[in-house]
Amino acid sequence: MGYGVPAAIGAKVGAPDKTVINIDGDGSFSMTAMELATSVQCNIAAKHIVFNNGYQGMVKQWQDLYYDKRYSQCLMHNPDFVMLAKSMGVRGIKVTNLNDLPCAIQEFLEEPGPILLDAVVDSSEHLYPMVQSGRPLHEMLLGNGQKVEF
Repeated sequence: MGYGVPAAIGAKVGAPDKTVINIDGDGSFSMTAMELATSVQCNIAAKHIVFNNGYQGMVKQWQDLYYDKRYSQCLMHNPDFVMLAKSMGVRGIKVTNLNDLPCAIQEFLEEPGPILLDAVVDSSEHLYPMVQSGRPLHEMLLGNGQKVEF
């Protein structure tokens, strides 16, 4: 958590001619969002997509799956990420409807400078694949109870 923004900035510095996209959850993004100012100050055109579900997603997912939905310390009180980005000189786009996503992605990819796409997603969705605690990597869950063993 918190690795995406600085990693994307570093990757863009290392490969300035490549498109670099950080795909982050809102919890992770919130840990290092202030580094957007570094992008502007140093003219580093890293791009950031935030999956904004209003929760620390993996914590909530574990509590959904293994703790009978007894939620503790996973609800986020997010700022307006578009306004946060704008306050640092970064263009922001917010998408709340799946039908608007193709146009937003096109704008996102065409932006020459740093940009943030705040993608509001359903808080009940889970992220897969995942590895259960104490299980080896080759026994990951794909969702809907499916397991893959290599």
